[in-house]
Amino acid sequence: MSSTGFLALTQVVVPVSLADFANEHLRRVGRDGYEGFALWAGVREEEVFHVTECIIPAQSGLRYENGVCVRVEGDELFRLSVHLFEAGLQLVAQLHSHPGSAYHSDTDDTFPIATTAGAFSLVVPDFACAPFALDRCAVYRLIPGDGWVELCGDELSIIQVVEDDGED
Repeated sequence: MSSTGFLALTQVVVPVSLADFANEHLRRVGRDGYEGFALWAGVREEEVFHVTECIIPAQSGLRYENGVCVRVEGDELFRLSVHLFEAGLQLVAQLHSHPGSAYHSDTDDTFPIATTAGAFSLVVPDFACAPFALDRCAVYRLIPGDGWVELCGDELSIIQVVEDDGED
């Protein structure tokens, strides 16, 4: 299972409250003109991954003449690794916002936090000013040999945002 990472997953189940929690963080920092970053972690049961936690890592937004970015320092990455290990959780997805359209930039490709094969990266447009909707995001999956591959159309159905009291 570890050699294929998350490539065999057929479903990632995300409670709406955790999707909304991530989006609220992205919107809050976006109001000040910065990108934000959030992580989805949880547990795997065979081919289904259940997101049980949304983690907002300590981060700093940066603004440059030609754009913005968000940075998570090494000490925080170490703290996150320890937390995931101690809680028995795995990191399945990273989310971050862009000021305009949603796409995976060269920086996004080069410096991900979610690095397990088959992990997901969601880019939320317009500093997350709208309620969370998967079809507004650019969604990518990390495929060995191909890098971050954008999911389109029916491929997006692998991620299911569900009511908190249900699994479907």
